[in-house]
Amino acid sequence: MDAKQLQTGRIGLFRSAARFEPVDRVPYFSSAVTWKVFHAGHTLDEAMTDYAVMEECVRAFLDAYPVDGLLDYGIRNQFGVTETLGPGGYYYYTPEAIAIRDHAHCTPETLKDFLADPARYTWETVLPAKYGDAWRSFGRETWKRAFKAYMDYTAFIIRIGSAVKKDYGVPPMAPNNPMKGAISFGIEELLANLLGIKQLSIAMRRNKEEVESFVRAWDEARIDPIVETVKKSGKPDESYCFDASVMMLAQNVLNPKQFETLYWPSLEKLLDAYAEKHMNVRIFAEGSILRYAEYFRKYPKGTLTFHIEADDPFGFREALPNAAIMGGLTTDLLANGTPEECIRRCGELADGLGAKNGGFIFSENKMLSYANDVKPENLAVVVEYVTGRPCKADGNGIAAAKEKIATNNAAETENGGKPQTADGAADGPARPLNASQGDENPYVGYPEEGYKRFSREIVPFYLKPMSAALLPLFLQILRDG
Repeated sequence: MDAKQLQTGRIGLFRSAARFEPVDRVPYFSSAVTWKVFHAGHTLDEAMTDYAVMEECVRAFLDAYPVDGLLDYGIRNQFGVTETLGPGGYYYYTPEAIAIRDHAHCTPETLKDFLADPARYTWETVLPAKYGDAWRSFGRETWKRAFKAYMDYTAFIIRIGSAVKKDYGVPPMAPNNPMKGAISFGIEELLANLLGIKQLSIAMRRNKEEVESFVRAWDEARIDPIVETVKKSGKPDESYCFDASVMMLAQNVLNPKQFETLYWPSLEKLLDAYAEKHMNVRIFAEGSILRYAEYFRKYPKGTLTFHIEADDPFGFREALPNAAIMGGLTTDLLANGTPEECIRRCGELADGLGAKNGGFIFSENKMLSYANDVKPENLAVVVEYVTGRPCKADGNGIAAAKEKIATNNAAETENGGKPQTADGAADGPARPLNASQGDENPYVGYPEEGYKRFSREIVPFYLKPMSAALLPLFLQILRDG
């Protein structure tokens, strides 16, 4: 079976499982994220800004573990972009871990300013605050390197996405923006970036009107157009495993009344639109979602697939028999159990949830991020048990990955291209610049004297008509990373 046939078959497995249709076998979706780096024998500081190393890690994982789906292809590493402006990002890493600092771009009172013009607010308020005195010393050459790093990052996303499909037959999960990964609601944006955990928790009590006004405006601008697009669409796009992907975290800091006011109105509109078109939405419910189960009971089978984290799969099935389940394998078991215990758990899940009749997809309950999140031998026996395909947990996958990269480089060179370098670009890696290098920042002001001048002078320097369309995403990475 070639990669294309494998991909088509895997999409069919995911689609059938999500629709509660009988399956020949249960699909396996892996939530491996940065664990892939450790599996390949690297540390995070070696892989985060070196796209060649990251590609080796992704390929080594897929060579060793023939999973049916993969959450992350190594694209959640935007450090190559943010570090061109120096240290101080909200996301940071050590050799062993990636973490994020709780941060707030706004106060409850300035949310309306962000909504009025996100680019302006980012340029005039967020970036100067984030980079401090260095902001005014970023010269033209610094900005050129930063935008080039962004274009290299974009090229890596395209290249690794193509490789995962063409070389391994791993299908794309859902047609969302790959840099964000999922549809984002206003309440989630407040939690993740604009107010942060602490300030949002306070604002929902003290600044209720400002929070509710922001959520309504954000969702009207960003969720309502998706709803209208879905309503006008035809049948599901069978080139993806699911028709949409939603990540939910904010429900964990909301009480029932807040959930009903700040989350459910727009989420319901979105889910209703997909249900009307007989489409399936994968919802990654971080933390717990079961206390809000009653809201989701109205949807017919085949509409919802919940990737559960803290909720028990058997309790979930009892509470929401209409929703397919993804998950069931805890990192506690995969990290501390024996291979025999892992196999026994797979059998319990498959039998207890009636997986052969659809409605269940094997996966880990958490993103595999740390070196000790799972024992390689445990993951190997689980993947072999579920997929029936042999695994190479002994490291043979690493050698195969390096061989594939070398073969691809040789082919590119023979065809007149340039081989891949450390950052995935022919011109060499973008490295952090000292903020004091170069002349004074010529793009401080907004709009004509700064932001628009930047879009005229720097964006076309690298590419191309499409670069202008990518500028908002470049700003988003600098703002949130």
